[in-house]
Amino acid sequence: MSHITWERYSSLYNKVSKDDFDKAEILAEKEICTVIGPIRWANITADTFGFEQLQDCICKVMDKMAEDNNSGKGKGVSSVSNDGYSESYVVQTEEQLRNELHSSIRAWLSGTGLVGAY
Repeated sequence: MSHITWERYSSLYNKVSKDDFDKAEILAEKEICTVIGPIRWANITADTFGFEQLQDCICKVMDKMAEDNNSGKGKGVSSVSNDGYSESYVVQTEEQLRNELHSSIRAWLSGTGLVGAY
C-alpha cells in the first residue's frame, strides 16, 4: 500500500523525479518499516495518529536518500592533497549512512508513538 502520492510529494519536495518516484517511495518505506517494526508498520492506516507526520517523513527519507546517493556519501574520498595543501574528510560507510538515516527517521516521527519512546 502506498502511503503518499506523487502530487503530495511534488508539492513539497523535489529531489526525486516522477519517473523514479515509485521506486524511491518503496525504498523509503522499507527504511521506515525497519525503524518502526513490521508489525506496527502493517497496522498503519490513514486514521493512525501521526499519519500526516509519517507521510512527511516518507518524503523526507526519499529526498535524503536521493541526496545521499547523488552526493556519493558512503563512497567518498578520505583525503585530498594538492601541491602541499591537504584536506581530510570523514569517510562514511554505508552502515554509518544507514544509522544516520534511521536516527533522522526517529527524530522526524518523534511524538507520534510510532517509534516507541522517541
